[in-house]
Amino acid sequence: MPATIWAALFAYLMTVLSVLVLIRRSANWRIRLLCAVIGLMLISQCVTLVGQRDLWISRSISRSVAGAVESMQLLIAVLALTAVHLLNKENRDRRATDARLRVVE
Repeated sequence: MPATIWAALFAYLMTVLSVLVLIRRSANWRIRLLCAVIGLMLISQCVTLVGQRDLWISRSISRSVAGAVESMQLLIAVLALTAVHLLNKENRDRRATDARLRVVE
């Protein structure tokens, strides 16, 4: 297996670990949701990469995982859209709160 595949898998793993740390430390549930979506995207990409290179133990596992990854990617897309919407809403609310605080000062 080429070194680039190993490097990509290592980068995915390190990023997923970083996402888990960020989820644990974040105080905001919307940021946790966004981090979870990013983590799921990375896991999906990793599984897709391994499946494209036929690195699974058998071909039947490869076919069943490919079907599951397609469904998982649809779920990830929906969660990403939801997270972006919620973060946009929070950003708008924060801007309004900042404007009100300036008026009070």
